Amino acid sequence: MRTVFLGMPCAGSANVLRALLGAGVEVAAVALAGRGDGGEGGATGPAGVARGAGGPVTWLGGAEALAEAVAARRPQAVAAACFPWRVPAAVRALPPLGCLNVHPSLLPAGRGPEPVFWTLRRGERQTGATVHQMDAGFDSGPIVAQAGIAVPPEVRAPDLEARLMALGGELLVESLPRLAAGTLRPRSQPDTPATTAPVPSAADWALPTDLPAGWAWGFARGVAPLGGPLTVLVGATGESIPVRDALDHHPAAGPPEPVVREGEGVVRVRFRPGWVRFAVSP
Repeated sequence: MRTVFLGMPCAGSANVLRALLGAGVEVAAVALAGRGDGGEGGATGPAGVARGAGGPVTWLGGAEALAEAVAARRPQAVAAACFPWRVPAAVRALPPLGCLNVHPSLLPAGRGPEPVFWTLRRGERQTGATVHQMDAGFDSGPIVAQAGIAVPPEVRAPDLEARLMALGGELLVESLPRLAAGTLRPRSQPDTPATTAPVPSAADWALPTDLPAGWAWGFARGVAPLGGPLTVLVGATGESIPVRDALDHHPAAGPPEPVVREGEGVVRVRFRPGWVRFAVSP
């Protein structure tokens, strides 16, 4: 099956591309959003994976270049993972099997560019991967395949995303031959319970202390590798404490004071209930 792959220089795109190549899918071209890799991803990024397999890589500067890249290869399907642009209708109409996107959530929950962040922010214990056909919206097209997993305790966001995109790659390669044979019928997404996963604002990185320590621990530990402005908002004192990681916690016990400074660069903060020990940002 002749396929064009759309992505960007990230591990999520690379995981799906590896699944396609490993299954023997003919990837006629890899088209990445941007104007040159600048070394992003190196040999393990999608450009490196494609070149290692002997395939061509195209860096896209806009919608016109995208249309040209797809039309020139005449693929049966277009596969996308982490692709940041809305794909025009003219491009979606080119491949007979449509444009298929791998998304790291159980759509219609988590529509948007940052579903893993919001899975952790909302303290969700179940997530998954979805393969869906692209339509005029964002992450709103008919579902081709879907599978769920439990969110592992203490999981880091990059590790969770890598696992979900690998799962989505497996679903994609299982779905392509069934779509071609006409034995798989995509199903429309329900309107509810749809949730969104936008790019987080500074307020979305905040940890109010009137919430449970178990939630604060899981969220802070999960998203800390993403490098955002994690801040503890101490309700009892009005203090804002910039932190860079969560070190440990207790879900029920709590120190007598709202904030206990336990040495250079470490604080223990009382939540409701429990406490979390944080590494403080410099």
